[in-house]
Amino acid sequence: MLNMALIGIGYWGPNVARSFTSTGKVTIQWLCDVNPTRLEKVAARYPEAKVTAELHRVLEDESIDAVSIATPTSTHYDIAKKALEYGKHVLIEKPIVTHSEQALHLIRLAQKHQKILMVGHVFEYNATVRALHNLIHSEELGELHYLNFERTNLGPIRTDVNVLWDLAPHDVSIMCYLLGKNPQHVTARGQAFLNAGIEDTVFSTFTFPNNIIAHVHVSWLNPRKIRQITVVGNKKMAVWDDLELRYPIQIYDKRIEEPADLHDTFLAYKTQVVDGGVYLPTIPINQPLQAECEHFIECIEQGCTPCSDGYSGLRVVLALEAATASMANNSVITPVHIPARESIFTS
Repeated sequence: MLNMALIGIGYWGPNVARSFTSTGKVTIQWLCDVNPTRLEKVAARYPEAKVTAELHRVLEDESIDAVSIATPTSTHYDIAKKALEYGKHVLIEKPIVTHSEQALHLIRLAQKHQKILMVGHVFEYNATVRALHNLIHSEELGELHYLNFERTNLGPIRTDVNVLWDLAPHDVSIMCYLLGKNPQHVTARGQAFLNAGIEDTVFSTFTFPNNIIAHVHVSWLNPRKIRQITVVGNKKMAVWDDLELRYPIQIYDKRIEEPADLHDTFLAYKTQVVDGGVYLPTIPINQPLQAECEHFIECIEQGCTPCSDGYSGLRVVLALEAATASMANNSVITPVHIPARESIFTS
């Protein structure tokens, strides 16, 4: 059994606790949070766990193998740094940190202490997102043109980070996973309608190799909860809907074909549009967070690199930093400089 400590048990922490205990391979030894009311409430579900508001008590416990960090983003770096220095494996929620230099330091620190550093990019462990990945790489959709991401709802409103850093880490991690590439440029625009200086609505467009573009709309100020990805290829198109449990992926046999003649006529336009209908594949769903937790345990047991490792977290932060710079500079096209994986340990 793996002895774990949960650091931060607010909105997301209890879900992490439940997912780890569901694996049957983890004993939760510590619950750590600065809010005593929250701590008392969650501790009632795990009577065998010790509780504390003092991080050092957790980290000084030599029996603890790993920690899960689900605290406010601004605290991620300091907590993860201390945990790695104390020789603990670390699972940290997205985004890994708020500055790329901090991410680089954590990656190198984990390597130095030979510990697993994994980021909670939970959608990379979603069976339906993985099915979308397989669909793209099977080339059934043909040559990709663009992807469109929508992640909106009315709230919850945060004040520690803006909506780009709150919601877009999911979409940036997904687009890198789906395409198997890193973005090269980004342009972004956001507005703070509710709280000055904290954008609650952001539109950003990332450019990938082969001129594939990925547009992201994130907002806390929208009447509808939307979690969708549209993938457009030159043969077919697909829509992934996280809120559609029965058929989360819809494949559209739709495309534009250039007619041999009949140019500049209405008939030519109709001839160009090919509509072969919609196919709804049956895809077994899973519990992504539990799959993520199981993967973390597996990586510790086998000493393997997580799918969403520190490098995965770094490239998301670098992409968000570039988008932030674009927003601050009138939406100018901004390079996304992501180093090669092997170079971060030699530079």
